[in-house]
Amino acid sequence: MNLGLEIINATRRLGSRAVLRGINLALEQGQFLVLAGESGSGKTTMLRLIAGLDRADAGCIKIAGAVVDDAAQVFVPAERRGLGMVFQDFALWPHLSCLENVALALPAGTPKRSQAARDLLERLGVAAVASRRPALLSGGQQQRVGIARALASRPRLLLLDEPLSSLDLESREMLREELRETVRATGISAVLVSHDPEDCWKLADKIAILENGVIRQQGAPASLWQAPSSSYIARFTGALGGVCVPFAVQGGAPVLELGGQRIMPCGPAPRGAHARLFWRGDAVRPASGGEGIPAEAIDLNFEAGRFHVRWRIADPEMTLSGYCQSPVPLGPQTISIDPAGLFLFDVTGADNT
Repeated sequence: MNLGLEIINATRRLGSRAVLRGINLALEQGQFLVLAGESGSGKTTMLRLIAGLDRADAGCIKIAGAVVDDAAQVFVPAERRGLGMVFQDFALWPHLSCLENVALALPAGTPKRSQAARDLLERLGVAAVASRRPALLSGGQQQRVGIARALASRPRLLLLDEPLSSLDLESREMLREELRETVRATGISAVLVSHDPEDCWKLADKIAILENGVIRQQGAPASLWQAPSSSYIARFTGALGGVCVPFAVQGGAPVLELGGQRIMPCGPAPRGAHARLFWRGDAVRPASGGEGIPAEAIDLNFEAGRFHVRWRIADPEMTLSGYCQSPVPLGPQTISIDPAGLFLFDVTGADNT
């Protein structure tokens, strides 16, 4: 297996505080990794370690199989790591045209530099503005030029620091498609730092979620969706809820009593007698044939092609919500709950691992 990036037990401290602890990550050549997490989780520090702008206090970092930082004897500076970097603020040279910005990043000795730069701009859909200076472009156009410039150096690894967050919705959607296609076409590996779940679903081959300086969970997007390992990841992947509920344990597995029915969510039992309950939007729905948990539909609204329903149940007294393809009448009904779409986590925040 050819790895574009490998991080082995890396740690980074600021004074006595460990900002990153025991980071282990492997990214195959040509894969797209989205590195996500809340502010302060360690995303930027991790990107700086990969880029060579910071040095690890322990562990090892390899790019395309070559050691670039072993926290002891080897430290390859940023300019010799074979990286392409794209920033949130574009970071284009303002006094140069778009074509000149890209051409200057081409390796020395590149034949027909102007045409090579124009070809990259063409690939990113901005060849028409090649002669303009960055100040005359839209944000989306500037970011496309920035990506073309990053690719011009023929990097072994592409690093992107929230490059889409300052763009409007249409520009973000278009650039996601172009970025994904470009990375696939060039065959390089890419790491994108983001706090937007849409980047995970639309760009990532692999997701790594940082919480408090550790990688809480990593894997394919589908694996995080199916089995989130913390409250934050459940919420990040679109789960609803977060309500506190009592539960019992049977054979090591958690059991919920909802509306007189025993329901066994997937996953291990949290600590304590209460847990935070999350659920997928399609796990709570009207029961077919009238059999199910007694509930009252108390609110209904239309959301982008489906209907969001809020249900109140009496035992225990709580409100659940879910999505339906058709509207339901308000008032007493019965609902069904799919255990595969339920997740329980510790109330204290020390989530399941």
